[in-house]
Amino acid sequence: APIAGGVSVAEVYKNRAKYAGKKVLVKGKVVKFNSGILGKNWAHIQDGSESNGNFDLTITTDKIVKVGDVAVFEGLITLNKDFGAGYSYEVIMEAAAIK
Repeated sequence: APIAGGVSVAEVYKNRAKYAGKKVLVKGKVVKFNSGILGKNWAHIQDGSESNGNFDLTITTDKIVKVGDVAVFEGLITLNKDFGAGYSYEVIMEAAAIK
């Protein structure tokens, strides 16, 4: 279940237009983490929800997390973001803080 005041990963994907350009809270388990790519840390989280095959939310942050951590992130939802170098995302959370 999403954290109070937050949304699920599936909800972000399902209603992406509603959340575009807005800050949201999401809670999930870190399934992948890479640091220092394009000047950012990249976390992929899953919360057990899914919308049309989308179940993994990519998040950029300046924080460090470990695979297996369960964390609450708050950040800006951006649609159709292309960072170049093969990093293109239909939905991404940017500049997230850990709550």
